[in-house]
Amino acid sequence: MVHYERRKFCDAYNLAHSIWLYIVETPEPELIDHLDPTDARFCTSLAKPYRWTLLHHYIDEWYREFIIVFEERYNDMLDVVVTEYKAILNSYEIPYTTFDLPSELDENYDLEANKILSYLRSLLPIKRIVNDTFQLLFGDREFLLHFNLITSQFVKNMKVVDYPEILAKDGILKRVELPTWLKRGVFFRDRGRCIKCCKDLTGTIVTDENLHYDHLVPLAEGGTNDPTNFQLLCRDCNLKKGTIEETSDWYPVYWKIEL
Repeated sequence: MVHYERRKFCDAYNLAHSIWLYIVETPEPELIDHLDPTDARFCTSLAKPYRWTLLHHYIDEWYREFIIVFEERYNDMLDVVVTEYKAILNSYEIPYTTFDLPSELDENYDLEANKILSYLRSLLPIKRIVNDTFQLLFGDREFLLHFNLITSQFVKNMKVVDYPEILAKDGILKRVELPTWLKRGVFFRDRGRCIKCCKDLTGTIVTDENLHYDHLVPLAEGGTNDPTNFQLLCRDCNLKKGTIEETSDWYPVYWKIEL
């Protein structure tokens, strides 16, 4: 059964776009500024699927850094920041107490304005914005492939002597059993079709086809067991793919239009 939740994409689109541009189009992008490979949480997420994925962590750090940079940029125009935060809270229907900014000529302007700013910042629905952004980016397998190619560089440098619990060999994570919620999520994202040949895998049309939940970046190439590193393939396409790092640009459409 498909699970539905309310989503607000107005703030997520800009955030998703900036992250997409950096990961896909920046030469040799790095995650090190937003994901710490020395953090136990990071290593755990590499090895085992969690609902709050590596991409969630990355988006979260990116957005928090954006907030800092945004406030520094408009440090002498705090009314702009306050207006932006109010717009976000209004968009997510989050109630807040309204305070009028003092006049800039007031000797306590900075103190009072920063109090208001701090209050509004504390109400920002960061996790909701992060998850809304994730929903957009998770649907783009090209982006996910680039993201996982970057994380694979961390895995390739990991040694069994340092991480015996999660590595099968130096630079190769152990294979894990995928939880039902992950299979369901990938299945619905890819609409129950092999993303290479578009073969129906729902069992409605073809009843004897095996579903393969394939690593976009194979474990043998430093791929992770993070939910962002899986796609749906049929048996034949998965066997042909082998250890190649690839996905496809085939996506379902709501209806067909002759262009």
